[in-house]
Amino acid sequence: MAELAFLAAVRAFLSATPLVPAVDAGRIGALEPMAPGDLPSIVLSLESTERKRVGLGDRSERMTGALPVQVSIDLADPFLPDDRSFSLIDGTRQIVILPHGGLVRADGAEATTPLAPEDITVRVDGAPVTVVSGAPNAGQVQADPIEGTLRFGTALAAVGTLEVEYFLGQWERRIERIAGVLRVDTCAATASDASQLGDSTINRLLSSDAVDSIVQLIMISMTSLSSVDRRPPPAPPEAVGVAHFRRRALYAFEFQHLIDRADSSGGVIRSVPIVTRLEASRLDRRTSTIITEVVNA
Repeated sequence: MAELAFLAAVRAFLSATPLVPAVDAGRIGALEPMAPGDLPSIVLSLESTERKRVGLGDRSERMTGALPVQVSIDLADPFLPDDRSFSLIDGTRQIVILPHGGLVRADGAEATTPLAPEDITVRVDGAPVTVVSGAPNAGQVQADPIEGTLRFGTALAAVGTLEVEYFLGQWERRIERIAGVLRVDTCAATASDASQLGDSTINRLLSSDAVDSIVQLIMISMTSLSSVDRRPPPAPPEAVGVAHFRRRALYAFEFQHLIDRADSSGGVIRSVPIVTRLEASRLDRRTSTIITEVVNA
């Protein structure tokens, strides 16, 4: 969801930035400081948030190019979730049907011949399988982009995990836009460190780098900044937490979250009964009359 994606993007941006005093990347996020070793830290949360309409047509478009996709198949249970009668692995356990159609090469070019190692990665229980263009031998696999299948040189085991990474040439992109108030609490063991860390974080979030580095961040501006406050440890019996100094800043923001959803291969093809009505005309030579008949086939 867009809210979690936004918080993760802010966390990644601050983690990649030298702050003063230095903060370990694991101390930036949603966790409150619980022990002295957790300081200094930065706590991120949303004070408020609301969804924005993207526009008419609402929020999806067809994309083309090369979308990286990762698939994991349980070798002991390779059946479709929506149809337990269909297995992605055939009876010989040498052919695997990939759950997506429209495979392309890594550069997005249409593939009409077997994929190369740079176009697809195959692992069984974490061990890489060599991708070949010809008939596969033991320890090798051939990837057919037209059929959307993998052909292994030997039968797959009855248990384990098959992991495949490949590229799709067409997918659907949805857009979620949110606006709200981001709360950033800078926490430290001393008041001066909490104040300095607050200043350092503000300078980073309000710099031009923030909009450039946080993908799809439309705008961010500070709306409130508190003084440094001392937080005592919780009183017994709820003695969980650590005494520290804290400074809070609030930021108005607007953010777009892009969701790239791969098209499935369409699921299992089922038989659909079709009745064809054929209208035929013939000439009765005896009476010179045109006779029209309807035949159901």
